[in-house]
Amino acid sequence: MPPSQGNSSSQYRGYVYLLTLIAAFSAAVAGPWVYSDNSEPEEGTIRVTVLGSGTPDVRRHQVASSFLIEVGNGEKFIFDMGTGSYINLIATGVPAAKLNKVFLSHLHSDHHADLASLYVGAMFGRTKPWEVWGPSSEKPELGLAASIEGLRQFLAWDTFARRRVDMIGREDHGDEVITHEFDYSVEKQVIYSRNGVNVTSTPVQHYTTAGPVALRLDYAGLSVTYSGDTHPTKTLNELAKGTDVLIQQIMGPLPAFDTLSYESQYLLNTSHFTPKQAGEIFDDVKPRLAVIHHATVNEASRAPLLAAVRDEYPRGALVINEDLAVYEISKDGVRHRKRIVPERSWGLWHAEQNWNSLDDDVSANDISAPRADVAAPRGGRLIAKSGNAVA
Repeated sequence: MPPSQGNSSSQYRGYVYLLTLIAAFSAAVAGPWVYSDNSEPEEGTIRVTVLGSGTPDVRRHQVASSFLIEVGNGEKFIFDMGTGSYINLIATGVPAAKLNKVFLSHLHSDHHADLASLYVGAMFGRTKPWEVWGPSSEKPELGLAASIEGLRQFLAWDTFARRRVDMIGREDHGDEVITHEFDYSVEKQVIYSRNGVNVTSTPVQHYTTAGPVALRLDYAGLSVTYSGDTHPTKTLNELAKGTDVLIQQIMGPLPAFDTLSYESQYLLNTSHFTPKQAGEIFDDVKPRLAVIHHATVNEASRAPLLAAVRDEYPRGALVINEDLAVYEISKDGVRHRKRIVPERSWGLWHAEQNWNSLDDDVSANDISAPRADVAAPRGGRLIAKSGNAVA
C-alpha cells in the first residue's frame, strides 16, 4: 500500500520510483524483446535501431546519438552519426556500404563525429556516391557544405592512397560525396522524397547558433520523429503531431547542477528539454511510443528520469533509449526490442570471404588478411516470432 500521509516526502518519492521501475520492467518482459535478425523489415513497416543514445561523454555501454532507420522498401537511412556510433553499426552486421543516405540534425560533434569512419569504412563495396543532408547556418562556413568539405580535406591522403592501389574500384564512386545543404529556417520542409519515403525538417532551438533542426521520416502511413537537440519549441510539436514514435532529447539529472555558474545553468536550460518538458510534449503529441533520448543511463538515473517524465505524462508507452534498442513500427503497433550482437564482430572481413582465392604466390613480406579458421556468427535468428505490441 502507498505510504501514509505522515511519512516523509522522500519515502513517498522512493515509492514512486519503485512503481516506475516495476512498470518499466513489466513493459520490457511483456513480450519477446530479444532481436538478432538481419532480415529486411517487412513491407509497410519501419525499423529503428539505436546506434547511439548518449551524450558527448561516451562510455562503453552508451555512445553518442545515431539511428539506423530501415523501411519496408529496402531503403536504409542514418540519422546523425555521433562519437562511437560506428562501432555499434558494424556490430549489427548491416553492411556499411549499403548506407549512403545520412541526415544530420546539427553539427555538434556528438551528432556527427563518426562520419569519418562511415565515409572511409563504407568505401569498400560502395559503388554509389555518399549523400549527406544537413542544415545551413548563419554563416556559410558553419553549414553542412563547409563541414563536409572539411571532412574530405581531412581524409584527402587516406582516400587518395586507397584509390591509387585500387582499394576503391576505378569505375566506382564510393569516395564521392553529394552534399544536400538545406535552409535550416524553413518550417516543415520536405528535404527528401524518393520511393515513397519523405524526410521533413523543421528548425529548433539549441544553444545560440543558428542551424539545429528536428527530423521526421514518413513511410507507408507510419512515421518516426527525432527532436535532435533542442529547447521546447512550437515547431517541434507541430512536426511531431500524429507521429508513431517520438524520440525526444532531454538533459537528465545533474547532481552538480547547482554548483554551475548562472550562465552555464541558463545555457543548459535554454538548449535542452528537461524531463518535465519532455513529459509535456509527450502529453501534447501523444505518440504511440514516447522515447527519452540523450540522457546518461545508469542504475541511479533510470527511475528518477521516468518518474519526472511521468509527472507530466502519466499514461502512454514510455521507454528510455539505450544503445542497440530496436523499435519496429507497423500498423498493429510498436514493438520494443534489444538487438543482440556478437562481442567480437567481424567488421569488413566476413567469414564467408573465400580466403583460398588469395594469391598463393604472395611473399611472406606482403601484408594480407588472416585466414578465418572458425565460423563467424551470422545474422542470427528472430528468437521470438511474435509478441504483443508496446502500444
